[in-house]
Amino acid sequence: MIRTLFLATAICLAAPAPLLAQDGMPEDLAERMAASRSAEEVARQLIAVQEASGAAQQQYAGMTGGAFGDGYRGAVAFPTDQLGVWNVVLVAARGEGAEAPLVALAEYEVTQGEILGEVLHDAAEAPALTGTALQMARAKYVAPRAVIAAPGVGYCLDGEPAGEGSPHSVSYIPLVLPPDETGAIEAYVLNGPITEGSIPLGKHYRVHFDEFGQIGEPEIVTDTCEVITWDADDPELAMSVYVTEYDEGIAPSVIHTFISSQLPMSMGVVTGDIIWPMAGGMIAPPVPASEAGY
Repeated sequence: MIRTLFLATAICLAAPAPLLAQDGMPEDLAERMAASRSAEEVARQLIAVQEASGAAQQQYAGMTGGAFGDGYRGAVAFPTDQLGVWNVVLVAARGEGAEAPLVALAEYEVTQGEILGEVLHDAAEAPALTGTALQMARAKYVAPRAVIAAPGVGYCLDGEPAGEGSPHSVSYIPLVLPPDETGAIEAYVLNGPITEGSIPLGKHYRVHFDEFGQIGEPEIVTDTCEVITWDADDPELAMSVYVTEYDEGIAPSVIHTFISSQLPMSMGVVTGDIIWPMAGGMIAPPVPASEAGY
């Protein structure tokens, strides 16, 4: 993987037109573009889930003095019938394990970080989760544990693959998407820690749950120990581009797109003979990698 940070003027983030007529562009560009649009759409859902959940948890902490209580299991978010409005449920477990009864500590309606509605439940009388909220909360608890238990799961130590038997710690962040039209759920298990100035680019997983809640084998999305780092005080940071190579796919993955939304600079993802400019979770049409020096 390339770990290069350079000024945005080094590559053109706007693709020349007409794109399909460029010399050096692959014949399967339409397929690659479709894959990039799919990754962008899933990443957009992950971003919305993260933002709605974060707003609701911040509101709850403000209302309760930060007292989430024992057994707290985070938040799940799924869309309402109103465009752009999300239901967010804060979840607590009454016991241990995957089958512990789950209850709703609070329920919110959120849009673009704004709280539209709030219902706080007394901890002793919190209602049991049902339906979509229950399905998503179960998946959120199970997914990271399935990744840890999966055979062949790799870990990183100081930016390099950890050897067998090496001491290591891992911090996973599960983000669960709402059920699709079949009732199936995708959970993304993000490798952490994600902190100001540092985001791991690799060892992120996707876990599929069918409509009956049966779990599939965890699938690694980006298999690298590469870590994106930056200096928040760098005056040229906003004009910088972090470039990485992604040999496993024909277009940037959901993870690349999601991470792009978390970065204070732009990102370029090289897949074979083309490079995809990205910023703020949006993917621009690619340009030949040779034009950018790759």
